[in-house]
Amino acid sequence: MNNSILFLNEKKRLHEPLWMLVCFAMFSFWQMGFIYFMGPALTLNGKTPLPIDMDNVTMLILMSYVCSILWMIWFPQHVIKTQRYSAILALCTAIGLFFPFPADWLKALIYAHIFCCCFMIGFETFILVNYFNEKANIAHLTFAYGIALLLIAIVQNDFFPISFHFFLFATLIALILFLIFLFRMPAEKSSLPQFIKKDDKITAPKRLLCGTFILVFIGSLMGVSGPSVAAEAPHGVFIAYFVDACVSMILYWMYKVRKIHPFKCVSFCIGLGALGYLMMYVSKDIPTLAYISSMLIGLGMIPCQMLPLYGFSLMKTYPSKFISPAIIFLAMIAVLVQSSMVEAFRNIPVMLNLVYAIIMVTLVIFYLQIEPVFMYSLHRELIEQPKDIHNSQLNDPLNVLSKREREVAELICLGYTNADIAKILHISIHTVKDHTKKIYPKMKVHSRFELSALLNNIKTEKPTRKK
Repeated sequence: MNNSILFLNEKKRLHEPLWMLVCFAMFSFWQMGFIYFMGPALTLNGKTPLPIDMDNVTMLILMSYVCSILWMIWFPQHVIKTQRYSAILALCTAIGLFFPFPADWLKALIYAHIFCCCFMIGFETFILVNYFNEKANIAHLTFAYGIALLLIAIVQNDFFPISFHFFLFATLIALILFLIFLFRMPAEKSSLPQFIKKDDKITAPKRLLCGTFILVFIGSLMGVSGPSVAAEAPHGVFIAYFVDACVSMILYWMYKVRKIHPFKCVSFCIGLGALGYLMMYVSKDIPTLAYISSMLIGLGMIPCQMLPLYGFSLMKTYPSKFISPAIIFLAMIAVLVQSSMVEAFRNIPVMLNLVYAIIMVTLVIFYLQIEPVFMYSLHRELIEQPKDIHNSQLNDPLNVLSKREREVAELICLGYTNADIAKILHISIHTVKDHTKKIYPKMKVHSRFELSALLNNIKTEKPTRKK
């Protein structure tokens, strides 16, 4: 249930100002712009202005992903300092590209730049999962990302002609802003959360754990496939990222002003994204639909932005140092699967769009089942010392449950299986099932999903107690 480790980790979390988050988001602009759009290796008909071999780039990207994953596992206390050094090296290589060096030198600079860029991809997720609080996570993934996505849309050269040298200049500015953020981040080991050990007696919530990683993989697959599919339409990539940027800003406004959590909008965005893939499937006969399809695909890319927030939700309940590396590993696998699917359907790209649409429909059904667990994990109260759960609030609607039933209900809502609950509460699995049979009629629900949704609504609607 509530563990002192979870409470102390929550107290360490940072709430950064918006300008700092925008500086941090410049990493995404630099990474996506330089790697995926100046030399797209994942599209059906991409081409690059850089004097490099894209096969070498693909291997370099995979190697940098692997190095990032291993570094986060072996040296988590050095991630911030390593980012600083990597960003400085990337800045130096970007400056070097302005000089008339021999072709071999330029290639070496570009390869080094690409390695630094992809090596730090995992570190971005690491910071969001381990350092930021919920408000900072949401502000970064909506408002700050919106600005970065708008810049990514602009560098597509669809409406605003931008030379490669001008883009390199923009890269320098982005890296400088990113370095400002990194040097303001605490790099001490004490600023890291306390990761669990075997003797901490914190059990992994299997439903939340599996749900997080399934969403991460499918979301990553849709994130890399979105630009690929949108590229089939004239100005499609620009449209997709422009819509993504605008919707991200709207999500931030809805969260700040209307108090609507972005998770509540994810299923809607996924559904419209699925419609976008279907429309691109039929746009061969009705070309005008390609523009609308690109807009909808931009909406469907929103869930991919939320991957760190899924990991953050899991981290609040199960603080493992493997969460961030696992997210990046699954993202890497998604890139490989996307590349394989592109090759398999290269001669029949319309069928690829149909496959993506089916995947998106499956994703929205799965997400609707797991979303209440995410929300409950995010918003449950973490306390330093356990209190009397049953008598903590006299007017609590959950007082129809006994103390033990409330403990079982909470663990159900956190994504624990019956076997896990039995282990945590030191009771038999049959006793857990008996408690569950009593909880459902008392709360007037019929399933774990309904119970999670109901308790999450109760928790959200209750006024926050003053501390």
